[in-house]
Amino acid sequence: DVSMIDVVYNGANENYVPLSDEEKQKVRAKYTNGLPYFIFISSIHPRKNLENMLRAFYQFRKTVKKEVKFLIVGDVMWHSQALKTLLNEGGDALILFGRASVEELKDLLGSAEALLYVSYFEGFGIPVLEAFYAGVPVITSDTTSMPEVAGKAALLASPNDVQAIAKQMQRIIEDHGLRQKLIEEGNLQKQKFSWDKTANLLWQSVEKV
Repeated sequence: DVSMIDVVYNGANENYVPLSDEEKQKVRAKYTNGLPYFIFISSIHPRKNLENMLRAFYQFRKTVKKEVKFLIVGDVMWHSQALKTLLNEGGDALILFGRASVEELKDLLGSAEALLYVSYFEGFGIPVLEAFYAGVPVITSDTTSMPEVAGKAALLASPNDVQAIAKQMQRIIEDHGLRQKLIEEGNLQKQKFSWDKTANLLWQSVEKV
């Protein structure tokens, strides 16, 4: 009976917490020569849409005069020639971190200007929720599960629209009031998702059955 089916969302690792300005400065000094950065966290796979996020980042850099880096965290599961070319184009503006520990992820995510997570498809998109816990703004896709998980707490863009992704990056960097509003909305949105709430919803679904 389809009417009996409930959607039970994931929780997030609640070890992610906002960092102090001093902590952020230390992380940036260690990894990006003190410069602000966008971060992408995921295995590199075609559906993650890293190619268009790189194209958007390069377009963003041509428009915005402030120097900002792009830090990519995750295993390389797949390489196309186009992706190789785009990665080579970035020079020292790109930082390929590779696999990171949970403690490193906590610092790297918490010190970013925003999480860039504009994939083609996600069943849930846990990094979006982890960014909310870390007090970090999010730019994500306007498709599949992401708008529902993001609520009012993220900027959305079509994963196919490089210009739209670049524009949202520009807004994050240039509009401090918008960044603060997104952080506040993220703090509210994260309360809808926790492992305790997930467990309760799952138990309620089992009881219905």
